[in-house]
Amino acid sequence: MKKLLFGSMLVLLFILTACGGEEATKVKEEKKASAAETTSVSELEEMDWENMTEKDWDKVNLSKKDFKKLLDAMSEPDEDGEIAISSAKLSNDDTIEVEFNNSDGDTLENGMTAAIMDAFFRQFYKHSVYYNEKEPTIVFTDLTGFTIMENDKPIEYDEENASSDGEDLGEFKLDEKVDVAGTIITLSNPAYTDERNEYEEEPAEVLSFDVAVQNATDEDLYFDTYDFQVYDADGTLMETYALDYLTADIKPGKNTSGKGFYAVSGKGPYEVYYTDFVTDATAKWTIEVK
Repeated sequence: MKKLLFGSMLVLLFILTACGGEEATKVKEEKKASAAETTSVSELEEMDWENMTEKDWDKVNLSKKDFKKLLDAMSEPDEDGEIAISSAKLSNDDTIEVEFNNSDGDTLENGMTAAIMDAFFRQFYKHSVYYNEKEPTIVFTDLTGFTIMENDKPIEYDEENASSDGEDLGEFKLDEKVDVAGTIITLSNPAYTDERNEYEEEPAEVLSFDVAVQNATDEDLYFDTYDFQVYDADGTLMETYALDYLTADIKPGKNTSGKGFYAVSGKGPYEVYYTDFVTDATAKWTIEVK
């Protein structure tokens, strides 16, 4: 359940940016009146979150019990046994309190995660019987009690900038240092690996490559190899593969290294893209496995 919910967050953020205030109006106009017409958690799990339309959202109406189940599911371990949220709960009928499972305070990673999850929790709240045409207050804290973010209305995204293309930095070679908005990335040593995760479906091949990262900004940088997009020779987007991949918080001026892993078709060469979350600047590599 939690994997499904996290996977839908960025899709949901795109929907909200595209629809703006129209979605809130539709919820008010078309909200179901009774708990008898509510959507169960099991029904949520059957929905195609990557292709949700406004009509699909109109069918979602969680009971109070199932909305609380959704909140509880967010504090469960993910497929790697990690817990990102220590608790998510309603302190009253219109206030959601979310505690991140770290003591990092106001880091860039916490801020970005809170902004995305605000849209996530807010959308499901507004499709529950709790919603009474009043926006919920959503509070994000860390384990020390530090308030990372608190909002009583939706975060406004710049629709014009969100829909515009970022800078295309071009194509780069392996072992070349590439500056993507202050994140300096070097890719090297692509190979198929025999390593497997027993909990993942068996792919045709698992592609790995080395990643070296330097933080050339003046703020803490969160980097995750899940942010790379890998396409095979047919133009099909490949999936990330859960092995010991690189994920790190990097201090200004510091660096780290590790690997990325991807479940691939075996149809190379592969195109690899990295896009900066803030500026939309994008770099490209072409990887041939020998």
